[in-house]
Amino acid sequence: MLVIRTLNSFILRSKSFAKFPLPISNLFVVKMSDTDVNKKHFMSSGEDDKLETDTSILASKKIKKEFEDIVDPNETKKHFMSSGEDDKLETDTSILASKKIKKEFEDIVDPNESKEESSQVEGSTQWRLRIKNVPKFASTKMIKELLAKHSCGDVKIKKSHEWDFCYAFFKTQEQQLQAIDKLKNVNFKNRTLVVNIENITEQDRQSLFNQRHEQRKKNFFNPNGEIQRSPEELLADQITPLHKLSYEDQLKHKEDLIKKSLSKFRNKIKELYKDRPLYKPTWAIEKSDSNLPCILQQTISSPILEGYRNKCEFTIGRNLNGEIRIGFLLGSFKDGINTVIEPDKSLNVSELAKKIVKAMQDYIVKSPYDVYDTKNKKGTWRMLTVRTQISDDADDKPFDCISGTQFIFEKMMDCRFRISPRAFFQTNTLAAQVLYEKCCEYIKDLFISEKDSVTLIDMCCGTGTIGIALSKNLGDKIDKVIGIELCEEAVEDAKFNATLNGINNSEYILGPVEKNLKTLYSYKQAKTGTVVAIVDPPRAGVHKNVIKALRECKAIDYFLYVSCDCNLAAQNFIDLCRPTTNNFPGTPFKPVRAVGVDLFPHAKQVELLIEFHRDNDYPTKNVLKSDS
Repeated sequence: MLVIRTLNSFILRSKSFAKFPLPISNLFVVKMSDTDVNKKHFMSSGEDDKLETDTSILASKKIKKEFEDIVDPNETKKHFMSSGEDDKLETDTSILASKKIKKEFEDIVDPNESKEESSQVEGSTQWRLRIKNVPKFASTKMIKELLAKHSCGDVKIKKSHEWDFCYAFFKTQEQQLQAIDKLKNVNFKNRTLVVNIENITEQDRQSLFNQRHEQRKKNFFNPNGEIQRSPEELLADQITPLHKLSYEDQLKHKEDLIKKSLSKFRNKIKELYKDRPLYKPTWAIEKSDSNLPCILQQTISSPILEGYRNKCEFTIGRNLNGEIRIGFLLGSFKDGINTVIEPDKSLNVSELAKKIVKAMQDYIVKSPYDVYDTKNKKGTWRMLTVRTQISDDADDKPFDCISGTQFIFEKMMDCRFRISPRAFFQTNTLAAQVLYEKCCEYIKDLFISEKDSVTLIDMCCGTGTIGIALSKNLGDKIDKVIGIELCEEAVEDAKFNATLNGINNSEYILGPVEKNLKTLYSYKQAKTGTVVAIVDPPRAGVHKNVIKALRECKAIDYFLYVSCDCNLAAQNFIDLCRPTTNNFPGTPFKPVRAVGVDLFPHAKQVELLIEFHRDNDYPTKNVLKSDS
């Protein structure tokens, strides 16, 4: 029941797994670095607890006993652990502390091999440029494209969305110096870039790490060496920063954040219309005591307050005493922190996930391989991802070991969804159902008469979760679901999920949203003109080209935007409602109502659902002519 893959992960489910008296259903992966396993891998499949490599079968009946020792067979939840990148470890319960496995590992692994061929040797230099005056919203992809446009060669970019600068790493000093010359006086998003050399050696990097680490220790200890605050308290403040507030106060805090964000959005639109005499939207211009752009309904609470995360990513490292632990990284590596604290007291982690962490931790302590050290870039065990289910049903088909094609199933809103390890699924299933029910309510209110039905365009649909859930729960009120998604694997999942839930009125289009919305430019239903688009994008929102395409798609009169970070998505809201120009053609939208839904109790984040309508009072032709 163990899978090890050098570069890409394999997902496994075996028929024999059902023999174990476990609350766990199916999927697990263990991943190690390519040099650790010398580009070989284990794959398990079949019956009788087989462990199979490409060339051999490693029997291990001890696995069953070890599973039985740590898992309560009366529990009802199931989970799998999904794969990540760069030596991430994943396993369903991963407690395979078998001496036979150790022996088989030793047969194929050279323990003296370097754990990362690309890691910097001590004293070597990283040829690094610091590029200043970069917009915070600029992604690494955008910056790489810019540097490629100016023939800067192969370059690695490092940037946070909070930075107005970035780092560019080059393979040679010659490439670095050439890039400096090519980037002189280069403008990017109406800003002139400023480029400085900031080379750093591995020795310098570790020295900086040590300085930050010592500084960070002052948060733990007073001058007498006594602990000021326990690591567990610091961790709670880090991952659940609102945990000291009552839940009622948490909701008020989150609603205040939403109000502040929406108020900034309104002020920005008001500024954009300031010098435009032909039209001024009343929702942005008229005086308002609240200064909100639309009706804001009371924030909806989560049905579950603790242990709600169905997916957690844990770091494998060492605690303050140097002991191997699996949990959350206290602070961040850039601050000189590589201390891992167990999630025993973390409010948002389920008891089952905590049990899995403890079991895996016990296994790794016995393992002949060391944990990954982010400071010296050596080691094997690095990260563990745990995914749990609320659903108590399992697919009982036998699985063979094949690359990235096995799944778990989750239930929500009377729908059943197939979830692959890398697929996005809301981390709080019960609260996500509340959010989607609110989407249903908003769409119902759009019906002009009982005979009307809606065409639903699910933008960036992923595996089709929202469109399918809304279609099934609204019944014949949804005439058609059109999903648009860039990832081919996700489109296949969406088609499968639609069939699984008996949704026969769906169509899924593979490709960029902005291009495929243009194909729907003049789309109108035969029975009704009600076309609603909905999007639930990543934290930073969608690219501005998607918003442009949405504005130009005349078929769409209504738009629901689900944001998990209203501050980062604010630019999307602004671009959707800003005046018509050559750069942003199409009739703008206007916000009508909004509501927060708490999917993250004790944390700062809150989901925000905003309903936008096409601003049909906007005189597009005249304003565009005036602006051009």
